[in-house]
Amino acid sequence: MADNQSVSVAETLQVLVAESFASRLWRRDPTLWPAPSPGGDPAEQTLGWLDLPRRLSMLSLQFASLNAQLIADGFTDVVVLGMGGSSMTPLTLSSVFAEILDASVPKIRLHTLDTVNPTTVSGITRALDLSTTLFFVSSKSGTTVESLSLEAHFRAAIQSDTESMTNPRNFVALTDSGTPLSERARAGEFGTWISTPEDVGGRFSALSAFGMMPAAATGINIRQFAESAVRMAQSCDSDTETNPGSSLGAFLAANALAGRDKVTLLTTPEYSTFGMWVDQLLAESTGKNGKGLIPVTSEPALDIDSYRNDRQFVIYYQRPDHEPLNSLVDNIQAAGHPTYMIQPPRSNKHEIAGEFFRWQFATAAASSLMDIYPFDQPDVETAKVKSRKLLSNPTASIDDVSLTAAIEQISSNSSPRYVAITAFLPESQELTTAFSKLRKTISEKTGMATTFGYGPRYLHSTGQLYKGGPQNAIVLGFVSGKYDHLAVPGESYTFGQLTEAQAGGDFMVMAEGGQTVLPVKLGNDLGRELETATQELIG
Repeated sequence: MADNQSVSVAETLQVLVAESFASRLWRRDPTLWPAPSPGGDPAEQTLGWLDLPRRLSMLSLQFASLNAQLIADGFTDVVVLGMGGSSMTPLTLSSVFAEILDASVPKIRLHTLDTVNPTTVSGITRALDLSTTLFFVSSKSGTTVESLSLEAHFRAAIQSDTESMTNPRNFVALTDSGTPLSERARAGEFGTWISTPEDVGGRFSALSAFGMMPAAATGINIRQFAESAVRMAQSCDSDTETNPGSSLGAFLAANALAGRDKVTLLTTPEYSTFGMWVDQLLAESTGKNGKGLIPVTSEPALDIDSYRNDRQFVIYYQRPDHEPLNSLVDNIQAAGHPTYMIQPPRSNKHEIAGEFFRWQFATAAASSLMDIYPFDQPDVETAKVKSRKLLSNPTASIDDVSLTAAIEQISSNSSPRYVAITAFLPESQELTTAFSKLRKTISEKTGMATTFGYGPRYLHSTGQLYKGGPQNAIVLGFVSGKYDHLAVPGESYTFGQLTEAQAGGDFMVMAEGGQTVLPVKLGNDLGRELETATQELIG
């Protein structure tokens, strides 16, 4: 920990040590947290993630020849069709290991499709040779509407391309035993089915087959992941101040309880996608009953005066690597903001597996200290219900406001609120850059922290926080004025209508819960309209 942290962090860590949090967690003691929400799984049925580092060596053996076999079978690409916990780890690893994977010859390219935006779906369909693409249909429940809609699309697309029945060899099912998806796999609709652990929730499943099988398919060394994860798990098994999971958990909770609930993660560029994984873990685990850790990730660097006293910082990087980040961290520490340093080894990116475990342990610890049950997501289903109702009436429209009016309302607010930007738009680097500029301008104009996520991805992560956590967000929700109506095979709705329904359902539930929601419809020139909004804020 950094020297400038408050005494309360040290005192909070002592609470974890004195109350034997670590040893009680390893004993699966459910009294560490309050009771789950009605219908939520009890802690005893959700703590299988503690065993995943040990089980990982067995997975490494199971998947040892997967990459070579796929290459021998003529596959060139792997696409993960999943949402939330079933897709976030492959998305993270494909970014962290990008240079290594690009240099591999021969190679299996890894893609993650966690959106039903019709523009994105059509784009990846055109970009791939579907006959040599393997699709992982990943869903813990086996009923995830996005994953199943995407599966139906690609099955139909392959059949159209080959003018024959879809070959099951192009599809792998990753799901718990007894789900509808597993039953279809048993009936022969998939080349294979990999059973995922029933006692592990989605956001705690990074080290399970959900994260590891797609990684192994590309040739990433799962054995080294196992070694890293076991080392971290072993270091988290003691009731001491040096326990890295307890240490981080105490830091997060102590600062949040003191009013610094905006957990700002700073990383070097190659680890930026890791921030989205942290987003889901923290937000969906803690954002309920009016409480929550609010993760702020992939945020552009701000003037030091724009960081208010609602911030805490976790810095994940090697100091010699990135001078601009070095300077920013020095300024943050000089300004007295609490900071926590994590320095991954420069030479071994497989240590990310240990980080997955550290953050999961820390989240369990912070939740205990904040009196939050971290293993359910009671408010996620409410938006799904609203979305299904809107799908039954696809002509219903979202009541939106003009972008100018939304900007004016944001300009009149300040801390302790924050701005949650959500975008049900086709993800692109150009658009992400435009949103980044808007985030920077909002924070420097108002002092408010900003979060950002593409929909429907965020529905399975920060969406729980926005609905169940502190009701002090200004939700700036962007939708398209016109979506392409790409058909969902076997359904009466299109991908465009599904996207609209998901956006509308979530906006309605957030507004009903007390958040300020400002839906904005953009036209065809998305980047220009965002640039105009940014200039209006500056002006």
